[in-house]
Formats: sequence, C-alpha cells, structure tokens
Amino acid sequence: MLLINRTLLRLSRGLWPRILLLAVVKLVVLMGTAGLAGSLAALLGDFFDPRFSGEQFRNAIFSALRFAAVVLAGEILVGEAELLCIVKARRSLFGGILSKLLRLDAVGAETVGVTPVVTAATDGVEALQIYYSKYLSSLLYSLAAPVYLFFILRDIYLPVAVFLIAAAYAIPLLSSFFRKKTERLKKGYWNGFQQLTSYYLESLRALTTVKLFNRDGDRTLSLEEKAGNFNRRIMDMMKLNFSAFLFTDTLIYLSVAVALILMCVQIGNGSAALSDALMVFMLSYSFFASVRQLMNATHQAITGVAASEQAAAILERESAPSHSPSDEEKTDGSSGIEARGVSYRYGNRRETLRKVDLQIAKGSLTALVGQSGCGKSTLASLLMGFITPLEGQILIDGVDCAGLPPDRRREKIVLVPQSVGIFSGSIADNLRIAAPNADDAALLEALEQVRLKEWTVAQPMGLQSDVGDAGAKLSGGQRQKIGIARALLSGAPYLLFDEATSSVDPESEREIWACIADLTASRTVLVISHRLSTVRSAHRIYVLSEGVTAQSGAHDELMAREGLYRQWVTEQNEMERYGEERVNHG
Repeated sequence: MLLINRTLLRLSRGLWPRILLLAVVKLVVLMGTAGLAGSLAALLGDFFDPRFSGEQFRNAIFSALRFAAVVLAGEILVGEAELLCIVKARRSLFGGILSKLLRLDAVGAETVGVTPVVTAATDGVEALQIYYSKYLSSLLYSLAAPVYLFFILRDIYLPVAVFLIAAAYAIPLLSSFFRKKTERLKKGYWNGFQQLTSYYLESLRALTTVKLFNRDGDRTLSLEEKAGNFNRRIMDMMKLNFSAFLFTDTLIYLSVAVALILMCVQIGNGSAALSDALMVFMLSYSFFASVRQLMNATHQAITGVAASEQAAAILERESAPSHSPSDEEKTDGSSGIEARGVSYRYGNRRETLRKVDLQIAKGSLTALVGQSGCGKSTLASLLMGFITPLEGQILIDGVDCAGLPPDRRREKIVLVPQSVGIFSGSIADNLRIAAPNADDAALLEALEQVRLKEWTVAQPMGLQSDVGDAGAKLSGGQRQKIGIARALLSGAPYLLFDEATSSVDPESEREIWACIADLTASRTVLVISHRLSTVRSAHRIYVLSEGVTAQSGAHDELMAREGLYRQWVTEQNEMERYGEERVNHG
C-alpha cells in the first residue's frame, strides 16, 4: 500500500501541517471509539451482575455518551480538515501550474500544448488532491492506529494484541500485488483519458473543417472507438479493485474471527471476563479500519501518481530566464531598437538565425521580409522577450534587454500578432486589457485611429457590445483592428506587427496598412510581412534569407540592384497581375 512518489512529495510543500492535522484528528476519533467500546463492554459485561447498581448504569451511559460525542465531533473535524487540505492542495497545485505557464517563454508555452494543460489543471489537480487529502493522512494514521490499539488490548490478552497488530501491518504488504497491477492500469487510464480529451478538443476546434470536408461521420466513429477503449480501461480497473477489496476483506474478517476464537477459548477456561471479550470484539475491526481506509485512498491516489507526471512536466519545465536588475543601467545612450549578432536555434535543429544585425531608428517604419522559415517570427519573439538569443544582444533605447524584466519590456514594445486573441465580453473589456483605467473617450480615440469607431458607435450597445465567445461575432479585420487599438492603448513607443494582415479581407488590409502608416508619426513601427507591396513606404527594409540578413535598404535602393528583394517583388507583381487578369476575364 506504500505509494511514495518523489514528484508528489516535492509538490506537497505547505500541505504537511494540514496533512498532519488530519492524521491527528483521525487518531482522536479512534481514541473516542476505543473509549466508547470500553464503556459499552463494561456496561454489557456487568449488566447481569447482581451487584450492578442503577448509579453504575447511569455512569456507564454518561461515559458512553461522552465518548460518542468525542467521536461525532472528531468525524466532523475530519471532514473539515479534509476540506482545508483539499482547498490548500487545489490552490497550491492550480496556482503552481498557472504561474509556471505565465513564466514560460512563448516556445515553452506552445510546446506544453493545450490538452496537457487542461487535463493537468482540471482532472490532474482533482486526482492529485486525493493523494494529499486522503492518502498521506491515511498512511500516517494506518501506521499509528494499530500501535495505539495494541497498547489498549495487550493488558487484556497479549497474544490477541500481537496477532492483530501483525495482521494489520501484513495485510497491506500482501495487497501490494494488486497495487502494482492497479498502478499500471491507472497509468493506461490517465493516458487514455488524455488522448480522448485531446481528440475531443481538437474536434471542437476544427469542427468547421470537419464539416467542410464531410468527415464528421469518420470523426464520430473514431471518437466512439476512443471512448470505448477508455471505457474498457475503466471496467478493467473496477474489476481489479473489486478483486483487491474482496481479497483484503477476506483477510480482515478471517483475522477478526481468529481473534474472537482465541477470546472464546479464554472465556471457556475462565481466563478472561465477558467484558474483556466484548472489548476485543469491538476493537478488533478497528485494527483494520485504518487499513481499509488506506486501501481506498491508495486506489484513488494511484490516478494522482499518473497525473503527477503530466503536472511535473509542466512545473519542472524551464522558465524564461530571469533578468539582472544591475544591467538596467547599462546603456550606450542610443535610441531605437538594435540587434547585434543575434543567433538562435530551436532544440538541436540548425540555427534559425545566424549573427543577425538589425537597427530600428526611433520614429521610423522598418520592415522585415523573407520567405516562410527564414526566421522572421523568431526574430519577433526575440524582440518581445518570448525567447532568449543564444548569442548576441538586443537593445531597446540602448538598454540590454537581458537586464529588463518582462513587465518593463512590455512597457516599451508591444506585439500585434497574426491572430489577435479576443476574449468573451464587450469591446470595452477587450480594449481595457491593455489599459484597465482607460475611460470611454480614450477607447473611442484608439478605435478612431484604427478606423473602427464608426462601426462601434453604430452598435446598439456601443463599447459595451458583446463580441461573442472568443470574438465569434467579429470579422477577421475587426479582430485585428481591436488588437491594434489595444496596442495603442498600452502606450508602448514601439509597435511590432507580425503578419498582422495575413488573414483579413483586402479592404480591411488596406485600412490597416493606412493605419500603420499614420502611426509612424507618433510611434516606432516594425512590420513583418510577406506582402512586399505593402512595405514599399518603409524607411528601411531588411531581407532575411536562411537565417541571415541578405539585404537591407529602402525600397528604391533594393530595387536598383540585383538581389532577392527585387526578384521577389518582380515575382509577386507578376502573380498579382496574373490574378487580376484571371478575374477580369473570368
């Protein structure tokens, strides 16, 4: 029955006072039970004695009632102590997982995945809390309870006391065969549950695609198959649990029967009084009550052991590197953003960026272009501090970003990604994520800058209009415009647009690019785009190719000389011209 898991013990910081309290309260209940058994045994044993008086009867009844009150109060306290332990465990585990996710860099957060986080933070926490609130306290209690009962019964009949304490410690060891097999099944159960959850969430996210290709029937059959496999795992566990409980209960009742037979022999030869036999009868099962309690907790806690692997994988994942406050003062007096010899690679793959130099002058519009996989988004993640360069430096206003804490960096530079995250609620709620104290006038001003004020005002609820579940009531262009308005409200002097118009309609794209052009009057803007026609007005264009800076300069400069930029512009112009001709002649 021993289920000692290092990972779970490591996660139990702060819970031990409550676990110990729970074990102590259970011992108090046992003491009350023993006292109640002693009172009733004495009452029944002396009841037919001619010398038994009414006063003795009343005293025995009052004594039994006092112990019964102790047992009742103890059982209530056990429930309260378990609740305190559960609450603490939930807060500790869920808070730990959430805070770890918030400390992870962007790559770390993406590699964790949605499904592992959902299962670890919901069912995983549910399973883990049983280990702390039930198993550990039951383990401590099962170690102490037989010892306490042994010292009570040894004065009545030592051989029975020795036999019962030996059986109480032997039965969990004999049941370990079932525990090992149950542990294997529970791991399979947890993996099956996670796979089923993953498939279900994936089906919901891709429901439109599934319907579009008329694959909902196949998806349903696959889901039914996975659910059936998961159900079979549950049934296998239930069968094994039934066998384990049957085996354990058989040993328990046989042990109690042996103890009673021994006491009957003692009564028969006149070596024990009836009250002693009744005491042994009432306390024999108490030797094994802690064992059954531990067994119940063990079978439930095994799921927690399986879940702990997933939770530990998240909690032990390396966080984003901490900053060095002393570095914040190291500035060379320059302004703007500068990357000096920056290199980066993902895992053991080849370098995504190699010795990249980049200069974004204050108040300028800078563009970063290149084919897919050239390192544009990686450079954006480095600028935002989501990942850390393997080599080189990134400076903002002359300050090495390695010395900037994340909140300070977010005050200086803000990202408008390819897909803006919209939360359920109103337009105002989504905008105030960037500026919680902004009034309606400030929100409308930001919306006006992104060409969304007229549409917002025209809505029946204005700024309080509901955007739907995750922005379902908004078009792609409206989502991006709210993202840009959110960036403006943050007050950051540097704005980074990472393919911000790649998923919007042509009209919204034109409006967004017009907005970006206007922003250069008050902000420093870096644009990452695959549409070269949209970056012609940039003061400086950097061309990335295979992780290095292949070219840089203004549009006219780059077009005036041979190179990748002129080649790509020519190819894109031809493709757009061909597309227009097809439309005109269609």
